Amino acid sequence: MKNILLILLPMLAMLSTGCTHNDGDIGPWFGTWQLEEITADGDVETAYNHDIFWQFQNTVFCMRKVTALHDNLPRWGTWKETGDNVLQLNFTHHDSEYEAGSTKYSPFPETHIPVNAVTDLNILEMNRSRLVLQYHADDGSVYTYYLKKWQ
Repeated sequence: MKNILLILLPMLAMLSTGCTHNDGDIGPWFGTWQLEEITADGDVETAYNHDIFWQFQNTVFCMRKVTALHDNLPRWGTWKETGDNVLQLNFTHHDSEYEAGSTKYSPFPETHIPVNAVTDLNILEMNRSRLVLQYHADDGSVYTYYLKKWQ
């Protein structure tokens, strides 16, 4: 019995120290950010309910809404930071059950980020606790997103 414990104890220690940063460190992007405010051409979007979170891990991006009933609604895409201070969100993905542009693979409408598209957002400010992004829509509107690191 003692020999079994000597074998199982190190294995248990290795399993309990799993990595949360899948495929490497992505710096300050990693984790969950609460979308605190959206402005359109400088005016606060008062209809936005402060209920959307953005999550970054490796190249996977999840836009998640938490409803008043605590339902958790995920939307999936990928992301990358380009060398010219741009966050690129890709919502063109699909799988065998959901086609590109379906709700599973599209941003929430209140963000004004296009469905079934790759969208560039300018990074105006970024540190480990605050992120400010700006999107110039095709119709000429300018949307600014204010995010706060949640965890």
